[in-house]
Amino acid sequence: MGNQIQVLKLRSNKFKPGSVVIITGASSGIGRELAINYAQRNCSILLAARTESKLKEVQKLCTDLGGKVEYVIADVSKEEDCKNIIQTCIQKFNRIDIMVLNAGINAHARFDEIEDLSVYKKLMDTNFYGYLYMTKYALPYLKTSKGQILVLSSMSGEIGLPERSAYCSSKFAVTGFFESLRIEMDNPDLAITIVCPPSVKTPMRDHDILKLHQEKSESQKELDDRMTVEDAVKYIMLAADKRARKIYFPIKAYTAVYLRPFFPDYVDRKLKEKAKL
Repeated sequence: MGNQIQVLKLRSNKFKPGSVVIITGASSGIGRELAINYAQRNCSILLAARTESKLKEVQKLCTDLGGKVEYVIADVSKEEDCKNIIQTCIQKFNRIDIMVLNAGINAHARFDEIEDLSVYKKLMDTNFYGYLYMTKYALPYLKTSKGQILVLSSMSGEIGLPERSAYCSSKFAVTGFFESLRIEMDNPDLAITIVCPPSVKTPMRDHDILKLHQEKSESQKELDDRMTVEDAVKYIMLAADKRARKIYFPIKAYTAVYLRPFFPDYVDRKLKEKAKL
């Protein structure tokens, strides 16, 4: 997985037993698996997502594993829902140690084929403003607890990808916001950890709000080769435990990011070929 992972493994573990953890997008995929991992460490966890039935399933699973678990039905695109998540966590657990920002939606289409530009607003509302709202209301408590914001971004926040302009826009905004915030806070006791996983086998792709050409640009082999949720979460937990600034994995998936400043035309051509444009 590259030298970055090896270096992280050498760092001291900074996880605090008994941490209070908020997880958005906790009903499935990466959020669900992170909840399981934190429950196995006997953490107090507040789950947040839109579907109550799935939240109840994750709550029971995590409680059986030893976690103290509550949930909130919430749509992070709504500021009041985000405020309520934070207030509920303080009411239930009295503090916040780790906030996992994971809720997200996707869209797959060329810009010139999108008739309704509200698609862009929907993605920004959830993927960017959802993270921003959560941070606004949690930040005072995280400063007090010397806590951590664990930010789920992606390769799409590092390089523009064809037929992903809406998703890339939201993830570029996320990366820019949190890197700016880290500098503004200038606080070594407040960790902002940005993780950039590759394509992962989660339900997210199945729920894209726009799917033009999705089947054409993603072969079955590419879908089968996606990283499992369990493997992805191993690296996310490593980054969180070591309070890393930013982590890419696997490194080979980010070859285009590293090469583009030096060979932009070549990288763009390869990205077009991969998207079958």
